[in-house]
Amino acid sequence: MQTKPSEQLGAAWYILGILLILVSGGVGFTATSLLLKLPKTPDCSDVFWPLASATKRVYCAQYLAEKATVKSLLQAINLVEALPENHSLRPQINSQVEEWASDILKLAENKFQAGDLEGAIATARKIPRKIKAHELVKAQIEDWQATWDKAEDIFDQAEEDLRNSRWNQAFRQAVKLTYIDNEYWASTKYQETLDKIQVARDESEKLETARLLLAKNKANDLLKGVKIAAAIEKDSYLYEQAQEIIQAGKIQLISEIDKLISRQRWHELLQVSNRIPSFLELETEANDWYTLANAGKNAEIGTVSSLEAAITEAEKLALDSPLYPQAQKLITRWQLEIGDVVHLAKAREIAQMGEINDLNQAIAEARLIPPNNPRYQEARQEINSWNSKIQTIEDSPILERAREISFGNNITAWQQAIEQASLIRPNRALYPEAQRYIRRWRANIQRKEDRPILDRAIAIAINKDYSAAIATAQQIAPNRALYQEAQAKINTWRREIKAREYLERAYQTSNQRTPESLSQAIKLAQKIPQGTQVRNQAVREMNQWSTEILAFAQNAADKFSIKEAIRIAQLIPPGTSAYQAAKRQIDNWEQRLKPPLIIEEPSEPFREINYKPSL
Repeated sequence: MQTKPSEQLGAAWYILGILLILVSGGVGFTATSLLLKLPKTPDCSDVFWPLASATKRVYCAQYLAEKATVKSLLQAINLVEALPENHSLRPQINSQVEEWASDILKLAENKFQAGDLEGAIATARKIPRKIKAHELVKAQIEDWQATWDKAEDIFDQAEEDLRNSRWNQAFRQAVKLTYIDNEYWASTKYQETLDKIQVARDESEKLETARLLLAKNKANDLLKGVKIAAAIEKDSYLYEQAQEIIQAGKIQLISEIDKLISRQRWHELLQVSNRIPSFLELETEANDWYTLANAGKNAEIGTVSSLEAAITEAEKLALDSPLYPQAQKLITRWQLEIGDVVHLAKAREIAQMGEINDLNQAIAEARLIPPNNPRYQEARQEINSWNSKIQTIEDSPILERAREISFGNNITAWQQAIEQASLIRPNRALYPEAQRYIRRWRANIQRKEDRPILDRAIAIAINKDYSAAIATAQQIAPNRALYQEAQAKINTWRREIKAREYLERAYQTSNQRTPESLSQAIKLAQKIPQGTQVRNQAVREMNQWSTEILAFAQNAADKFSIKEAIRIAQLIPPGTSAYQAAKRQIDNWEQRLKPPLIIEEPSEPFREINYKPSL
């Protein structure tokens, strides 16, 4: 069947129309794509924008946006927003504008995460109001502000804890920062807080050391303490505490220095005054302390020239100095002391000759120093020393004569020596030495007189008459030389008497010859002390009695009762010869009393029978 010419023409026009539609659409799409993705060129800075084409604006806006800075993104938005709302490229432009606005918010978020809240807010607020993304700005800023406020509250609490030395609480607050949805607070400020805690802990330990030093209340320790506290910086949480320690140390130091001055410990005062730190603001006082200490140190030398130098130094203190009154008193004292030094020097020079007349002249010279003068006590010491030398010179012949008499080594000689030495009076220099000799000679006399009594008592004791020996030895009185020796002998003899009493009672008890009486006799004999004369006899008897008790037990076991045998054997006390044998026998008897062990024979096991029926 052939197609009509009219039908062929209609089909051709139909195909041609479709092709025209496709071509025109493709051209439009391609043009739009090329317009939005134009290649970069460097001529955007020279454009006169009021006359610039839309293509140029879009191209330059994209170029600026790719720089990804807040400024460039805002410039990009402003370029394309100048185009009318009904522009053919508006849908694509709006999409890109929203994307650029989102990029600005991201940059603001980056600032927020980096710790720049104000910068983040300022950046977010730069997004033009007519852009849809601007609707997110307020909520985002509120979220940032809430997060920031929460973090600041935690941080402030941590700082408050640090100021009050609550380290554990501060650390717990620091940990809370790690849960904040902000990198700056969760990382940077968290680490900063940890560092502050560690620094504060270290500084707290230093301040505790400073407090301990202040508690010692010694000048050197006080100086160390305030120097430690002064090392705490102004930005430290413990700065106020450190300043309190410094002020307390300053007050204590001034008080201690006042004590050094009142006690005239010039060497220590000199050292301390040279070490006063400037931060105590005691420069004027330190200079005055140094001046007074230097004057006092010169005065301690004790010569006329050194005292004059001390006076000259002390006169340097100003009239308005707090130390001026003290210095004036010292100057007056040192002026008097100069005269005393002259008298003492002359007296010592005279005394060097060592004769009685010389010593008396020296004493007379030293007595010229009045009682209220500074060197009076020193003068008295010298006078006493010289008097002692005079007395020694005068009394030495008396004591030497007494010693010569004592060489006779008999009661008469010692008595005469005592009479001679007693001529030295109690207030004389050689009196203590004379008394030592007198005590020695008296002891010799007492030993000579009492030795026969003690020897007689010992002889009586050899014959075992201890009571008579004790009575004889008791004739030596407590204050006699041989008293202690006599008492030692008496104690020994009393132990012998007691030992014999125990042995006699043991014999009497053992006469009953029962296991119980023999056991009691052994216990009595065991009370006899070691070293007494009857101890060996007692040991022999105890061993014999223990053997008899064991025999009683053996007899009971053989004839009527093992239980009774055990009871009797248990009466033997430890330490006797039969004790171990009795223990072994008791063990044997106890085994015999135990019931015999019955062992049942096992029954014959069941044997299986294989039954085979017959066929």
